[in-house]
Amino acid sequence: MSSNLIKKVLIVAIPTYAVAILTEQMVFTMPMLAITTLIATNIYKDNQEPENRIDEDGEDGEDGNDILGDE
Repeated sequence: MSSNLIKKVLIVAIPTYAVAILTEQMVFTMPMLAITTLIATNIYKDNQEPENRIDEDGEDGEDGNDILGDE
């Protein structure tokens, strides 16, 4: 298992469970879960480049769906 994954899980789990145990209320747990998830995903970039995808609907320059009905 990746050490970055373990660190991310700990960053999310420790504050979330601490808030749940200390307050004994779920209303504070969900915002803490959201905030720590954002923090954990932005700490390590994992050297991944964003992949640009192009959706090709038609063939030979044609569009996939003709909205106006022109043929």
